[in-house]
Amino acid sequence: MKEEWNGLLKNSLNDIVCLTHEWFVSWWKNFSDSNELHIVTFSDNFRNLTAIAPMMVSDCSCRGIKLRKIFFMANGHSPSADFIVNKHRLKEGIGAIIRYLESYEDWEFIELQKLDSGGRTFPLVMDYIIRSNNLFGLKQNIETPYILIDSDWGSFLNNRSPKFRKVLRNKLNRAEREGDISVEKIAGLECDGNVLNDMMNISGKSWKRDIGVDLKNDSKSRAFYEELCGKSNSGTQVNIWFLKKGGERIAFEFHLVYNNVVYPVRADYNRDFKDLSPGSVLEFNILRQLFSERSLKEYNTCGHTYNYLLNWTDNTREYMNIEIFSKRFRPYSLYLLEHRVLPVMRRLGLDKIKKLYAKKTLHENKKDH
Repeated sequence: MKEEWNGLLKNSLNDIVCLTHEWFVSWWKNFSDSNELHIVTFSDNFRNLTAIAPMMVSDCSCRGIKLRKIFFMANGHSPSADFIVNKHRLKEGIGAIIRYLESYEDWEFIELQKLDSGGRTFPLVMDYIIRSNNLFGLKQNIETPYILIDSDWGSFLNNRSPKFRKVLRNKLNRAEREGDISVEKIAGLECDGNVLNDMMNISGKSWKRDIGVDLKNDSKSRAFYEELCGKSNSGTQVNIWFLKKGGERIAFEFHLVYNNVVYPVRADYNRDFKDLSPGSVLEFNILRQLFSERSLKEYNTCGHTYNYLLNWTDNTREYMNIEIFSKRFRPYSLYLLEHRVLPVMRRLGLDKIKKLYAKKTLHENKKDH
């Protein structure tokens, strides 16, 4: 389905890298686990593909309750998730997808995770499930900073806070004093075993090693990025950026460039060199270069609202999970627990903490007087 799939994506309103056919082939090959593939396609009366729901089905346990779940093919490596629908048939296509999911006999729980709350799909799905009287709940998934490449580099940098520019300047000066710091860019088609091994070795010496998610020891993630390197083509460009000290590569960013948007889907640095702030130095040099490439329009950080990313931009996108529950006993029980009982308990807990804090503050004020 590659040509038809990517053709529909080009004619949609969410033409992003993690919805391409190449991405899903690589993703499924490495992260399918025990899930069952469940891609649903919709065509019009002339057999033209109009919508795709890239889903999978799994038996899972939520809060100790076992359920049959249907959900997007996405995980922590995926910047976001969505349906792929012809932009001229959007409302009709979303309605057809949701009606199909509701009628699918083998589900108890539908999870539409990592949907862009500011995108076109989210309000259409919400409108449909509200009108259809479904049991549903919302959860925040991730808020991702992004940088618009819509000015020259000097103007962009001058708009950052004076404090941030000062800290950044100190880091750059420290790196410059080392005298042997350089930046290297390698296109995906030029990747060989040595390049990928250096990338994996850097990851294996990063802080991610401590929590078991470094690329050197996570064989599935390693294979996923190796697979993506082999799929660099005219539609998706792979670039690997390295920061080097002398001849040693000490930090990297793995970029996918698609539809004039840069996706740094992975970045790590060797913590043996953390005093040189290798991540910040590499980020500065990459962004400066990207701003000189007039064809690019955005740098999607693919990360959380970490302070180091928010220093670069005030723009963020909020991604939400929409959870839809059938009215059978087990999913209904989960709905009550997840979206009725626990929120009340959290609010009560927060109120209790606030009261204790207020009482403590009052006591301290009396003591001071």
